[in-house]
Amino acid sequence: MTKGAKRPGDNTVLIRRCEEYDRSVIERLVTEGMNQLGYAPSGNIFAKPNVVFAGHPDILGTEACTNPAVIGGALLALAKSPGVKRVDMGEKSAMGFPTRACYGYAGYYDEVKRVNRLAPSPVGIFCIDEELRDTVFIGGAVHDTLRVARKMARADSKVYIPKLKGHCVSNMTGAVKLNIGICSEDERAIRHDFLLDEKIVDLLSAGNPDFIVVDAIDVGVGNEAFPKLRKLGLIIMGTNAVAVDIVCARLLGFRLEDIPYLKLAVARGYTPSRIEDVTLKGDVTGIQGLDEVAKRVMPYDDEFYRWQDVSKELTRLRSPMRFLWGPYRDGSSAKCLTGCVMGLKMFLASFEKYAGPGAFATAKPSVFVIGKGDEEIDAQGERVFLLGTCARAKIKNARHIMHIDKCFTTASDMTLTIGNRLGIRSPIADMRLALPMFGTIFTASLRKLIFGRYAQDIGYFISKRLMRKI
Repeated sequence: MTKGAKRPGDNTVLIRRCEEYDRSVIERLVTEGMNQLGYAPSGNIFAKPNVVFAGHPDILGTEACTNPAVIGGALLALAKSPGVKRVDMGEKSAMGFPTRACYGYAGYYDEVKRVNRLAPSPVGIFCIDEELRDTVFIGGAVHDTLRVARKMARADSKVYIPKLKGHCVSNMTGAVKLNIGICSEDERAIRHDFLLDEKIVDLLSAGNPDFIVVDAIDVGVGNEAFPKLRKLGLIIMGTNAVAVDIVCARLLGFRLEDIPYLKLAVARGYTPSRIEDVTLKGDVTGIQGLDEVAKRVMPYDDEFYRWQDVSKELTRLRSPMRFLWGPYRDGSSAKCLTGCVMGLKMFLASFEKYAGPGAFATAKPSVFVIGKGDEEIDAQGERVFLLGTCARAKIKNARHIMHIDKCFTTASDMTLTIGNRLGIRSPIADMRLALPMFGTIFTASLRKLIFGRYAQDIGYFISKRLMRKI
């Protein structure tokens, strides 16, 4: 059987119209979808949503997450399936952000409580960054092995519930890229750079879902952590992550070759290799029908591509800040498209979301540098921020040079290190955000201590890393 094909006919993608976030309607659609696509869950189920980031609803917003109504509907459909013993939902949010804080802001804890009042089988919710892990073999280009949460590794079946939205370096995030969230921060940081697409495809070995429910009712455009929502009115289901993502890409105006990790997945032998090989069923059929409904997401304007290009956005905001981006190694013109630059886009997008566009016009004329620059930079008496281990530049007239020597440098690294130095009030300085954040970090740390995650990590370090060095 071709790599990636789990059952005959799994290139089928079912599209159902759903204009509103109505839990009962979504539960019905998911139940019907499982029946139509031949997915019969049994035993212990691992469910994974998209919770890359969620903040205070009135400050940073929760638009980046799978909507709680879709979560509730899907979990109920699973928990009511004959033969299902229990359902456990897990996720790891963006690096530097405690998952339980994002869960709370997104309303997931309340949603799971509501589901448990109605479900015949128990439904749990856990944070991947707090759980004991099992090692699974990958044999990929980046990962030889991977440590994933036991509740995932030992589950009888996996169901992914992604949010369809754009992405500032991958163009789209759907079912395949959702696997980044199965990694705790130590594993997630490995080759989250110019080899990110190789990493994403590697992760399909451990995280190839048996069933997918995509929240495409309101899709996100622009920056993936702080998207603008546009109505598409669809629930998309399938049993093949690549097939589902090819359809999702088309709905956002992209072809398979426009999504780097999908193109690489096909090159490695995952199928289908083109949209013509996908069978579309439900309320939208045929490629022409797909293109027609995709018009609802248009126009492909500046908002659609918001924070894809840092320099363009700084110009839009009339900011005195500058961005200089060079190659990541000597003797090459190649730029790292998926490392520190992604962190910078999310970092600056969070400041715009929090402080507003006007704050950028009055910001200090700072300089951000990623990669290697040959030309001399005149800092004009202002601060220079070198982002990432590979960042190098000839700098003169700098008030201060700060080098965040980390590969890759995340948005949270920049938030904590740069803080208010831009002349824009940082979100981390807002006690409405900071106190709950530090509170959840303390709770997560306590749980990891009590339930053995710290002890397991220390044991792994001694047995696998320290002994090797000795």
